[in-house]
Amino acid sequence: MKKTATLLFACILSLNSLFAQTTGGPDTYGYVWRDSNDPSGPVYNWIDVLPLVGAQEVRFLADDNTVGSFPVGFPFHYYWYDVSQFWIGSNGYLGFTNGQISAPFGMIPNVAGAQNFLAALASDLLFDISNTAECWRYTNPSNDTLIVSWLDVPFYDATIPSGSGSNTFQIILSAVDSSITYQYKVQTGLPAAGANVVIGIENNSGSIGLQHSMNVFPPVNYAIKYSYPSNTTFVVNDASTAYNDNIETGGLFLSKNGNSFTMKTNIKNTGNQNLPSFNVFSRVLNSVGATVVSDNKMSLASTPGQSENITMTNVFNPTAAGTFRYVTNTQLAADATPSNDQKIQELVVLDTTVASIRLSYDNGVEAGLGGLNWTGGSGGAAIYYAPPFYPAKVTDLYTFIVANPMSVGYSMVVYDDNGSSGAPGTKLDSIYVAPGAVFISTWNTIALTAPLTIPSGGLYIAWKMNGDGLTLGQNQVPPFSNRVFEILGNTWATYRYRETEDLMINIGIEKIPVSGAGIYESEVGNYFGDFYPNPSSDMASINYDIPFNVNNIVYQLFDVQGKLITISAADVQTNSGKLNVRLSNLNAGIYTCKIIVDGDVLVRKLVIAK
Repeated sequence: MKKTATLLFACILSLNSLFAQTTGGPDTYGYVWRDSNDPSGPVYNWIDVLPLVGAQEVRFLADDNTVGSFPVGFPFHYYWYDVSQFWIGSNGYLGFTNGQISAPFGMIPNVAGAQNFLAALASDLLFDISNTAECWRYTNPSNDTLIVSWLDVPFYDATIPSGSGSNTFQIILSAVDSSITYQYKVQTGLPAAGANVVIGIENNSGSIGLQHSMNVFPPVNYAIKYSYPSNTTFVVNDASTAYNDNIETGGLFLSKNGNSFTMKTNIKNTGNQNLPSFNVFSRVLNSVGATVVSDNKMSLASTPGQSENITMTNVFNPTAAGTFRYVTNTQLAADATPSNDQKIQELVVLDTTVASIRLSYDNGVEAGLGGLNWTGGSGGAAIYYAPPFYPAKVTDLYTFIVANPMSVGYSMVVYDDNGSSGAPGTKLDSIYVAPGAVFISTWNTIALTAPLTIPSGGLYIAWKMNGDGLTLGQNQVPPFSNRVFEILGNTWATYRYRETEDLMINIGIEKIPVSGAGIYESEVGNYFGDFYPNPSSDMASINYDIPFNVNNIVYQLFDVQGKLITISAADVQTNSGKLNVRLSNLNAGIYTCKIIVDGDVLVRKLVIAK
């Protein structure tokens, strides 16, 4: 599907169905490809996975999205590292990290955009309930072969809702020789004007890859095999910053003069050589780039693929409101891929003493590039918001609308984050904004009839178009939140430009006064489950898995009036495990448990039944 405001480009697709070249490469690392027309190439041998025991249909693929992760079933050696999980892209690719690839499909390799993928037929393909497209995956009983098949998948076509043409192809990974094979059984039709067709492989930095072809259709009954180099002299000394604070380096809201922010990061040896200890440099910068706090810590020596959680000693004390950047760099001498050394996290410090507080990752400046809309008028976008305190009451939603030439309305939908692994779950509210109430080139305020309470975690705020032409504002002033999603039909995916822009959706919140139990909760709450059993009469437990080092965890228990009832007698000193709260000596009722993790706070409710 096309993002009409920003994806305006032209290209000419070759209609040639035969390749004169039967082999290609090597790339910088040593991969070569040969096709089934080459005397030393693979023999085309389509594998029908549907009848095979253990084959599984990949559901919920849609227009421009990914589904996963799935286990490969064995450690697959790719470039200088092993991969064990993968995501399937509806647009004809398999990724070893969750990166969404959509039009325009660029040349391979490319350090911009998604990386670490296998493009069997990367083009604007369409999975939709109106067509017969399917995708299946299969790992054999020997756990040495993975097959992913796209079956009867048409190209996206703005004039035909179900798409046009048909493509049936598959990717085969073999642990026996670390090879990658693409097979093409059916290929008919053309992609929409302006959509490329790309075939190739690319590594985890985008600096190395081997493109088979671009804008040339593969013939039917055709195979391409990428062979792993029998030996390579390519030495990779590479250290990267995997993420800051949370796995997505997602933005956070902090309270002015509230709890301090601990600089936590995850680094990784992404090369193929053992690395000595190297410096890791973290700092928080204010809106004009001045350093507010900084710290250094030496990593441990590491083997290829090894990661390490690092917690800096110095902390950020948010004494002034504004937008800050938490930046981490690995500083390995002669690092091979400088582009993966740094991660930047957006920190927004708010004055939470005022009555009404607006949560926003943009600075209110629309980029003037035309905005975001989806052809067909059935798409949307969403942002994940977690407040800087709990409980919080959501009172208003805000959208900046750039254009509405067809005079259509839209809906604002609020989802709890109680889905699998914190994904959108329960729909909490849906508000329709009629065409006559849509204002252009300004913020639209939507008041909730019944304000929503956020006791912990956060909410997904979705903007859903109700017709063509309706356009949402874009903000391209860094830093960026990494909290934005795109919605095509009813399918969600990571927003394809989330690392370079924020979309202009805000929410308004207020404090709900509570007594004693405290109202601040940090992002650490995302790493804790819920109490079980709940209700309980004797002991309740809560599981946690925190992706950084933890010095201590304590809890405090408050009754319904906010009176402190008990405090844990001993610290828990691990980043993964189970916290037990003993209840046998307490009366029946509703209690609030305040769990403190190295100064960061989360709140959970539990019920004692006698």
